[in-house]
Amino acid sequence: MIKAQIEVLQNGRIHHHTLLDGKRPFTTQQVLQNWQSNETFRSFFIQLLADAPFDAYFWETPPLTEESLERPFEFVFVHAPQLAHVAAERRAFANYFNRGPVVDFSNLGGDAHLVVPCPQTAQDAFAHLATFSRTASLNQQHQFWQRVGNCVLDHVGERPLWLSTSGLGVYWLHVRLDERPKYYTYQPYRAWP
Repeated sequence: MIKAQIEVLQNGRIHHHTLLDGKRPFTTQQVLQNWQSNETFRSFFIQLLADAPFDAYFWETPPLTEESLERPFEFVFVHAPQLAHVAAERRAFANYFNRGPVVDFSNLGGDAHLVVPCPQTAQDAFAHLATFSRTASLNQQHQFWQRVGNCVLDHVGERPLWLSTSGLGVYWLHVRLDERPKYYTYQPYRAWP
C-alpha cells in the first residue's frame, strides 16, 4: 500500500514528504521507475499533489546523483502565495507546443532541462503545479510524470541534479532538471556536500 508520510515545518509553510510502500520508504530510483511505468503509483502521486493544502506551492527535491538514487525519495511543498493568482503565460514556451501533450528541452542558457505540459485544456490549468494537478486532464498528468521520470533517469549522473518547480520566472508549469538550485527556496535542499 502506497502512502505519504508528511512532516509540517516552519509553522505550516513547508510540508516535507516521504513516500512509503507499506512501512518501507520508496527509493528515488523506485519513484522514477514508477513514474515511468506504474499508473497506480502515478495516480497516488498526482492526487497527493492535488491535495496539497496550499493554493500554490513550489515543489522541490534534494539534489540527485546516480549514487543518491538508492536513498529514500523525499520532497517538499513550499507555500507560494505569490503564484496563487497568476495567469498562465504560454508565449515563453509556445514554439515547443506543437510536439505533443508534453515536451522536454534544454533552456536557453543550456544549464537546465525542462519538462513542460502543452496546452490541451483551459490555459489556467498550466500556471503552476497546483493548478495543473487539480484541473488538467488525468491523461496529460500521467504523461507529464512519465516524461519527468524518463528525463531524470536520462540526465542523472555523478554531478548533482536539482529537480523542482518554481514558476516565478515563467508563469507556465515546467519541471526543472538543473545543474544548480537556482530557484530553490528550501535551504536544506540547496546544499550539496
